[in-house]
Amino acid sequence: MDANHDLPRDVPGYPNPAAPDAIDYDANRREIVDYFTARQARLEVVKTTTTPRGQTIDWVPIESQYPGGKIATPPPEHRPHDDEASDRRDTHAIGELAQGGCEVGPPGTVPILRKKLEALSYSQPLRRYLSKMRAPVPDEGPFTLLPPGPGRGTHWYGNSKESKICWGAEGQFSCFAPFVASKAQSSIIQMALTNSDLPAKQTVEAGWQTYHEITGDFLPHLFVYYTTNGYALDADNVGGYNRDVDGWIQHDNVIFPGTTFAPLSRIDGEQRKISLKFQHFRDNWWLSCQGRWVGYYPGRLFMGNQSVFSTLGDHADHVGFWGEVASRESTATTTDMGSGRFPSEGFGKSAYFHHLRVQADRVGGMISYRGGSSRTDKNLYDIDAHFDSDGNWGSFAFVGGPGAV
Repeated sequence: MDANHDLPRDVPGYPNPAAPDAIDYDANRREIVDYFTARQARLEVVKTTTTPRGQTIDWVPIESQYPGGKIATPPPEHRPHDDEASDRRDTHAIGELAQGGCEVGPPGTVPILRKKLEALSYSQPLRRYLSKMRAPVPDEGPFTLLPPGPGRGTHWYGNSKESKICWGAEGQFSCFAPFVASKAQSSIIQMALTNSDLPAKQTVEAGWQTYHEITGDFLPHLFVYYTTNGYALDADNVGGYNRDVDGWIQHDNVIFPGTTFAPLSRIDGEQRKISLKFQHFRDNWWLSCQGRWVGYYPGRLFMGNQSVFSTLGDHADHVGFWGEVASRESTATTTDMGSGRFPSEGFGKSAYFHHLRVQADRVGGMISYRGGSSRTDKNLYDIDAHFDSDGNWGSFAFVGGPGAV
């Protein structure tokens, strides 16, 4: 099957380093279901709808998300760059709530995606479920952390990063639907801003991800993620995905973490993209997608007992764009990165990101991204970077591969 599918070719059982009879599925299920059921019950839901893709949306008053109802003001309008003169023409995909005939909530409410609890595998306890994927270790020991970076046995990258004091970044990302070999594996194309002033790295991250553990399906979804403690623990106001933990404040009534888009890119066919931008504005990290200010991470999440000037609450010191495949198994995988085609195949076949820029001052000034690039294993996945380009795509890269075919 090519990259233009909604379901994988084969979905084996959820791999886990422990023997199947050592996994307490019932206990995991009770713990995870109770957790998300309690989170959903806390919402002030005024309407519940179902999207054409089968996702359940709870609509809540926007002010109900934050103590005192004090929702921040977004930055000025962000217009994604569209270059009609380019010979590599792509167009923006459309979020599922913007599709014709889709039922939405009343004015003043925002969409909160409900977890597909019936579709989860329950092969992990709650603490592991909430965490960014890590190498499995015995229960009595700490997790071995696998943050973005060079491959560490179960992660493979087509990676780029730039060390620079900055207050935002943006890019446009192709949106293929990658083949993912099992529920325990993920395929991602993303961006991140990092502060490393403290011993524990802090990040805000967003991108395009196929990860059954999070979404309960094999479709690519928009995701957001943050950590305040170097990925050591994910919990409310500490770190985690989307609305799985407290932290993210939803602002837009159309695009939300977990949304799908259509149509998607097709090999040798129409090329579609999503535009993402993080901007530090009035002490908060705002995310724009397709020119809409989707929501934000309050800067206070990153401050703790530290000076604001030495945390992500004030600035980032690294920015990165990359493709990533992760697996809980230690062997190579057949999961696609991007379209599943290598960067050498170019436009129309390989995935990419372009118009990569960095906000180099506090008032919104943008400059071209000039990062370096690396890959874990070029025989599985690769990156072809053009970060010094002055052409129609600005700084860009092709990224991807088929894995161990």
